[in-house]
Amino acid sequence: MRNKTFVTAVFASFAWNLYLVGGVMLGASYALDRAAGGQFEVFPTYLRILYILNFALVAYQVVIFTRFSYGLAVKPKWIVKAFVILGALGILANAASRSANERWNVIPALIITFAFYRILKSDIKEQK
Repeated sequence: MRNKTFVTAVFASFAWNLYLVGGVMLGASYALDRAAGGQFEVFPTYLRILYILNFALVAYQVVIFTRFSYGLAVKPKWIVKAFVILGALGILANAASRSANERWNVIPALIITFAFYRILKSDIKEQK
């Protein structure tokens, strides 16, 4: 990735996601209307456990994106395609939320998904 502004936006989006997912894991009040449809007054235990897995997934995305931004190989190759698909699903889920604050999460989700889409396209170019 050569565009430093875009890379900065991607890392800022990752930071927002980790902050928000961490807030759900810890049951923080700032996350109540920004996650899980904004429908909870207290996050249930099962949801907090699911968000631990979500936190691990976002952290893994950070690792993969960082490797790519430093010009290192991304392995396994299929993971980038999976991140694009998961990102598209995340965009749709956030856009369909009943919570106005959660709908704003579409922006970082879109930035991250576009970043992995660019990685996917650059891998396809290299294979040709």
